[in-house]
Amino acid sequence: MAYTALDSDPDPALVRQLTFVPFRNDGLCCAIPTSTSVTLPTGAVLRGEHWILDSSLRIPLETAAFRMQRVVPIGSAPLDDGLHVYAWLEGAAPYRGERPHAAIDPVVLTAEDLAAKLADPLLSRVVLDAARSYRNEDDAAYYANNLRLLEPAYLREPTAEGGSGMAGSPEKWRAHREHIVDGIDRDGTLLDIGCANGLLMETIQTWAGERGIAIEPYGVDLAEGLVELARKRYPAWADRIEVGNAIDYVPSNGRRFTFVHTLVDCVPEHRRMDLIRHVVDDLLEPGGRLLVSQYGALAGVDRTARERLEDAGYAVAGESQATAWSDPD
Repeated sequence: MAYTALDSDPDPALVRQLTFVPFRNDGLCCAIPTSTSVTLPTGAVLRGEHWILDSSLRIPLETAAFRMQRVVPIGSAPLDDGLHVYAWLEGAAPYRGERPHAAIDPVVLTAEDLAAKLADPLLSRVVLDAARSYRNEDDAAYYANNLRLLEPAYLREPTAEGGSGMAGSPEKWRAHREHIVDGIDRDGTLLDIGCANGLLMETIQTWAGERGIAIEPYGVDLAEGLVELARKRYPAWADRIEVGNAIDYVPSNGRRFTFVHTLVDCVPEHRRMDLIRHVVDDLLEPGGRLLVSQYGALAGVDRTARERLEDAGYAVAGESQATAWSDPD
């Protein structure tokens, strides 16, 4: 079987089989335990699935209890009717959420140790190729890889909640996001970094209003398609929603905000303290409050929102569930 390196996405119509090298964000690999050793998650692309948006999420969950957040192909081999594609993933394990998933604890080890344990020389090569690709990904590739996955995934969702990154009902959305408002203690403006289709802007305004607090929301997102959608959903706010990269975004009119909410994974791991400092230095108004969320953090692996603020040198003024906040002044 001729294995060929890939430097771009294959034709989706040709992808029939997938094998993954899953990385947690601490750089360690996750593998499936077997009776004698370990193996990699693999599976077929089902009829009607897109290999990036569907199969790359389903297969690691069902085989390795691994929740994919990003996927990058590194090689392929021909099949009779298409391609077997090999890719690395970044995400979290063990997954214990509501999606169907394997009831296992993956084996966690370095890429080099994983390659040494695999009996198949091709899979060993794939793991080492994946490690080189993953470790050498630059910032531009990180943003491009996020964009190529998240924008089409969100745009095809039939519900407002799905189009903002959470499949489920309005009740589930509220249960998992309303805690952000615990950090909003007065009237003012709020910038949502990574606003997607604008749903969080709308619901924060509503939930704050229920508490007697008046919030005027603004938004920014890297994905032009999502910004366009948000502007269509909220035409009265069209001039408040802009395209921009979290790491260096400054509003076109130079506005600063009473509150700024950001997810840390808008930027690569090594830029997350830079993101927090950028918000404080360039986006918050004097006396403003920074709110940082870290959804789905894996205990013992991911830094929590509180720890992210402390890493950047800011005192934590409070926290609620996945969000912590700081008053830098």
